[in-house]
Amino acid sequence: MVDVVVYASSVANAHKHERKVACLENFAQGVRAVGHSVVVDWDYRCQPAKLAVMLGWATTNTGGRNIALRKEVIAEQQRHGFRTMCIDASCFKYLDNTGTYLRYSLGGPFYDRAEYANRNSDSTKWQEIQQQLGITMRPTRFRDGYILIGMQRDGGFSMKTLSPLAWLADKIQEIRKYTTREIVIRPHPGKFDMADFAKFQSKEYVRQHVRVINPEQSTLLENLQLAYAAVFFNSSASVAAVLEGVPVWVDDASAVTWTVAHHDMSTIESPEQFSTGQWIHDLATAHWSDQDGKTGLIYQKFMPFLQ
Repeated sequence: MVDVVVYASSVANAHKHERKVACLENFAQGVRAVGHSVVVDWDYRCQPAKLAVMLGWATTNTGGRNIALRKEVIAEQQRHGFRTMCIDASCFKYLDNTGTYLRYSLGGPFYDRAEYANRNSDSTKWQEIQQQLGITMRPTRFRDGYILIGMQRDGGFSMKTLSPLAWLADKIQEIRKYTTREIVIRPHPGKFDMADFAKFQSKEYVRQHVRVINPEQSTLLENLQLAYAAVFFNSSASVAAVLEGVPVWVDDASAVTWTVAHHDMSTIESPEQFSTGQWIHDLATAHWSDQDGKTGLIYQKFMPFLQ
């Protein structure tokens, strides 16, 4: 049996997404560098291996040939008692659009369930990422401003089948129980239609001091500069808020910021300060570069979990 199967076919329209395919090919190169056997699949053919590697995970309410393959691979790997690796976007992508670093995990993309091989990490990776991307961790600031709500894509696995717009309506209603601060809605910049937010631009919501901004006209960092607080369901954008010193509220326990965020909207006017040192060291150590993949460093880090 082959040690590793890397599924280039897990990428939709792979020939158009060289960067996405590159991280998979780099991982395969690293497996070879370690001296283990690897197959790169381009033909949507599921085959058992000690480790299956794919880009992303299986969404629950969208389809496509590559998604069908992901679901099949996950199910077959589980049936044989083998592991599946998920490669996901960087939590620092607000400063790293080219994907210098990506997240690697076993068993899915959810931070509270998957194995990232990053527990109790030291500061090495965080120092590297800080230097490469120019990231600064700012102290928590308590200031006047609006409440920024960061939206997510409909159909993405991180929403866990919830409708983002239904969640938004409920969240605004919940926030209004505890504060009259202005609420600013930022749609997901990767996939949005401002027409979908027409309801939240109606007189009813304007009277509640709610407004929707076009995410193409300002950056997340710019939006955070005037924010008193930031609210999310489960989004890597919450990392940017924490690093910028903005108090964060998240709803889903799978959010990477869960341990450094608030979870109860009744505390919106009384935020606390969290210790973020170990959290950022562990989160940074969940991220890897192309060079880490090519040399086999990522594969070697996860090998103890493949026994």
